[in-house]
Amino acid sequence: MKINLVSQPYSDSSNLYQFMESGCHDVRYTELRIATAWAKQSGLMRIEDHLLTFRTGGGQVTCVVGISEGGATRQGLHLTHKVCDKSYVLHDAGRTFHPKVYLFTGPKDWSLFTGSNNLTAGGVFWNYEAALEVSGSYDDPQDADLAQQIQGWFDALLSDTEICKPLNLDVIKQLIESPQYRIGDEIRMRSRRTGQAKTQSDPLFGKSVKGKHGDPFRGMKEGSVPVVKEAAPLSLEDEPARPHEILVHSWFKKMSRSDAQHPSGAKSKATGNLKLTQANHPIDQKSYFRHSFFSDVEWAVAKQTPRGVQEKAQVSFEVLIGTKVLGAYNLVIDHADYRIADQGNVPTWLHWGEALGAYLKSQDHTSDYVTIEKFEDGSYRLTISTDPVGEIRDSKD
Repeated sequence: MKINLVSQPYSDSSNLYQFMESGCHDVRYTELRIATAWAKQSGLMRIEDHLLTFRTGGGQVTCVVGISEGGATRQGLHLTHKVCDKSYVLHDAGRTFHPKVYLFTGPKDWSLFTGSNNLTAGGVFWNYEAALEVSGSYDDPQDADLAQQIQGWFDALLSDTEICKPLNLDVIKQLIESPQYRIGDEIRMRSRRTGQAKTQSDPLFGKSVKGKHGDPFRGMKEGSVPVVKEAAPLSLEDEPARPHEILVHSWFKKMSRSDAQHPSGAKSKATGNLKLTQANHPIDQKSYFRHSFFSDVEWAVAKQTPRGVQEKAQVSFEVLIGTKVLGAYNLVIDHADYRIADQGNVPTWLHWGEALGAYLKSQDHTSDYVTIEKFEDGSYRLTISTDPVGEIRDSKD
């Protein structure tokens, strides 16, 4: 048995990122088990390619994550579900699920990493963490006994089915929508702090003189669009969700050339709007946006024709391109039932407005996703990114 201390983030020590990278590419291992208090997109995205390599080579990944203390995020839950063969969420009311255990096993060998590291960007490489890295062989009785104890502990977690539930899209939706669980949003929480610089130096503590590992993914932005430059470095850790961040409605759509204001024909003009279609969501788009999504905004009659009434409302959106916050934009939503017959059953349109319309014409976001969200306090957010916010494409439960 070999045991090493991992004193992250010092450059003369390894870290959780290096452990995961090495284990995923080691042909001796066929299974990876993870149990961690929190798994966030900020951490998972840094090892996603290694997990894919491991799974492509026949390895199986099983992960148990917690949601205690408001430490979980919806992006983290979705990505956990996506990158693992089997994923679970464990919650025992009144107790905190707080382990950080990573175990690679194979026919003859095993390797364990356990300490203070959550599966977040900070836990993977950035934070000050302490852990033990232990490796052994099933040929050695003492080594085999320890490995079997750890595997038995994982089995005990999974068998406690009242508190350990398979993580699927329906469970994630329930967790996000219930204020009881305080599931955070990494993009929204990070955007609150973007550009916030320290106004004064620390009067007591200076800068460390010890060498540290750098961020191997510096400049990589979760869900970002390549043409957008980040205004400030991303924060690596997140806060629990606040009441005004509890999601009520969410809809996304892959933008066509028309939506993105880049019509295909040379003589075609930009429409200036985004049609709020069904887009494969379980909604009736003929009424959903007017009477559910935007039901509490102030609607007014804008036009009355022989065909019917056109209503308009002005909605304030927090607009993000990737993770870059553009600010608040007042956008017009209009609805006309008479469009149902001649506009493909799409009566509700969002108008980009002059500023966003000009931006879309200058940058081609065709085939990117636009996501609109409504939060419990009545605030709205619109995000354009390479993937829908908080959603997984082509996933199967």
